[in-house]
Amino acid sequence: MNTLESLQPELAKVLDSLSGEARTALERDIQTQDFNMLANLVKEHSAAIPTGAGGEDEIVPMPFPHSEVDLRREMWEETGKILLKKGEVAAFTLSGGQGSRLGFEGPKGAFKIGLPSGKSLFGLMAERLKRLNAEAERPIPWCIMTSPLNHRETIAHFEENHFFGLDRTSIRFFEQGTICALKPNGEAVVDNNRLMLVPDGNGGCFRALAQSGTLAWLIERGVRYVFLNNVDNALVRICDPVFLGALANNPGIQISAKVVSKRDASEKVGIFAFKNGKPTVIEYSDMADDLRNMKNESGELVFDGANIGIYAFRIEVLRKLSQAPLPWHAARKTVCGIEKCWKFEQFLFDAFETVKGFGTFGAFREDEFSPVKNADGNDSPKSAREMLGKLHRHWLIDAGVKLSGDSLYEISPTLSYAGEGLSSKIFERELGKNILEFKA
Repeated sequence: MNTLESLQPELAKVLDSLSGEARTALERDIQTQDFNMLANLVKEHSAAIPTGAGGEDEIVPMPFPHSEVDLRREMWEETGKILLKKGEVAAFTLSGGQGSRLGFEGPKGAFKIGLPSGKSLFGLMAERLKRLNAEAERPIPWCIMTSPLNHRETIAHFEENHFFGLDRTSIRFFEQGTICALKPNGEAVVDNNRLMLVPDGNGGCFRALAQSGTLAWLIERGVRYVFLNNVDNALVRICDPVFLGALANNPGIQISAKVVSKRDASEKVGIFAFKNGKPTVIEYSDMADDLRNMKNESGELVFDGANIGIYAFRIEVLRKLSQAPLPWHAARKTVCGIEKCWKFEQFLFDAFETVKGFGTFGAFREDEFSPVKNADGNDSPKSAREMLGKLHRHWLIDAGVKLSGDSLYEISPTLSYAGEGLSSKIFERELGKNILEFKA
């Protein structure tokens, strides 16, 4: 059996130089890591052939039929609402990131995109859940995976906002796992006598859900379907009844993913495809230029199905995935001023090829996808704010409200989840209260 001295001689020397609380803290860090596995990962990825080299993989685009035109849509929605009423649905939000790229030093979910209401991304999701809770006449469990970087701050944001009026006993926070960053030679990166531990990737969500006891908590509550989303989508229809009902009505599907058309060939999003006959997501950086830009006879992109980080799972699949070993991916990054360090992570989409049934659910970008990733330009607070304002303006027009000018509107999710229940009378009553007007 390999010892710390043989696997990590530099780390062993640092540990030997410490005593008291400093030594205890480093020992705790070391106990969380499998250095045999890390050594094997460095060896494996050092010898790996770059992704796509040789062109031997068969890559085929994955279709994503649009749900809006599906004749089963009303049935799916009815089924989803029944599931919510029976308490068989839960929300799961991945929220391990910080808002650093946005110039915001805090959990990304606490970031405010500049809406007149001043609501944060968490606030928007919470109020959509609140609307569904009222219709279901029961609280929907909400699992929020944080990271060591933002765990306390995330909970504090909820506490400061009185949990947005939700039942706080139906919300669980837990941290995702971490893995040690390694120097180019495979030695652990140590900073201030502590291991430099970095998040283990969104694929670690299954393991974290189980290890935190949250999966057992959901099962005990009778949950059968879990809606999973990334925190940074300002338009996400959290626990969408139509999406969940579609999954429930198709026993051959274990995992379903929402998909939208790409904005253009250069949009940096992963693409749903079949790789050697198995469903997967091909990251933008891993896709060859000829495939990325390929168009059909109608001039449309062939590889067009964008991964927007919204999925639905049957609970039994989550149980299996919590025990399933997903592959580790390597990246070379600068860590603590050291160039080309090894950072390993697991990807959620690697789970897709391990299940018997995977399905896609086509949606419209304008209705459901406006990520907040960049400080300006596309996928920024400004673009998200404008998309939400235009969407809510369309809701009002569709409801028969006569609008003049080019103002945008913010409709409280507690008033309307997806455009339902609006009218001229409600507009007049709620303008300035739950309906706020603003300029682009």
